Amino acid sequence: MNEVEAIDRLQSVGLSASQRDWALGHSIFVGHGAFERDGITAYRHARYIYQADEGWHVIDCVSADDAFTTLEDAVDHVVAVLTRDNFD
Repeated sequence: MNEVEAIDRLQSVGLSASQRDWALGHSIFVGHGAFERDGITAYRHARYIYQADEGWHVIDCVSADDAFTTLEDAVDHVVAVLTRDNFD
């Protein structure tokens, strides 16, 4: 799986997903629960997927930084977490 395929997969299950370049470097932003405030779209829940140390990491911007061997495993994790029925 490459990054374009990862973003397509995330979007196919209803998540907002896009490439980002910021403090983590090159990453994939994934958001769920969009809302708008003062003309800016924000998300109630977000994850970033980024490559480091010969693997892929998922960070929740609060406390978790989970490591995965492949991008596909990282995407599967984010899909599972952000599409849970009770996770609004």
